[in-house]
Amino acid sequence: MTTTATPFYLRIAGLTIGVWGHDDALNMQLDPAMRSFRVDAATPDIAIRASYSVLTEHPEDKPVFESGGLWRLSSRHGRPCFRFVSPYFGTIPYKEACLTADFSSGEVRLHKPYFSASQHIYPLEYPLDELLILHLLSQRRGVEVHACGIIDAEGRGHVFIGHSGAGKTTLARLWATHPNVTILSDDRIILRRTGDAYRIYGTPWHGEAHFACTAEAPLASLIRIGHGSQHVLTPLAPIEAIGRLMSCSFPPFYNPEALAWMLEFFTDIVHTVPMYTLAFLPNRQVLPFLENRMMGGK
Repeated sequence: MTTTATPFYLRIAGLTIGVWGHDDALNMQLDPAMRSFRVDAATPDIAIRASYSVLTEHPEDKPVFESGGLWRLSSRHGRPCFRFVSPYFGTIPYKEACLTADFSSGEVRLHKPYFSASQHIYPLEYPLDELLILHLLSQRRGVEVHACGIIDAEGRGHVFIGHSGAGKTTLARLWATHPNVTILSDDRIILRRTGDAYRIYGTPWHGEAHFACTAEAPLASLIRIGHGSQHVLTPLAPIEAIGRLMSCSFPPFYNPEALAWMLEFFTDIVHTVPMYTLAFLPNRQVLPFLENRMMGGK
């Protein structure tokens, strides 16, 4: 990993996070997947101060959402607060991130007893970096989906959506053999609207194939993928397409307004961009099959 001087800035899908060390004892570093997403100093969409602290097991927070995994969301004096607990450490969180109500700034506090004095720390360690971007997107800015994303030889973006095991990584590895295709990600893609069009963006949250690219492109097609006995591409009706997209997205269940906007976003996108289902065999013949049917034979 690369040790960084503070502050540092990360830009994902056009959204910028700035991180400042607020503790001389905190040695910050970037996670390897984040290196290509680092940018020069810029006005951040969300500004984070990071420091060591001594956290408690049961603060006077109001529960909002339990992820069932490492993190939970609560409300502390009207401010959203993420707490991260690992069985490796114990019941006291190893980290918490408390944000302002408008999500423009916040503080990340790491439980000092869990860390050594010489340890290098990435304060936004996953899943916090993704949670911050998801909440910025929920402010009517865009949506993240489980998907493999590519840019074809003509500069058009195609998003292959699917749950775990659907074939995203397999398809990404196949496209990687194509000399004129750029792989944006094999697991997470962000969709945003710019004017009257939609764009796709690569993210650092990759799958097993470790594809993570900062590039972006205009969205040309959406494809819900799955394994099959032969290559079959079928157009999806808008009403069915909306359900498919929702099932492969990251809905903010605890935020009714953001959830309603996400549904509105998907409703518009499926009436603007063609969506299909793809059943495919895991072989390279799926590439010319898709090019001939969706990409003009290019």
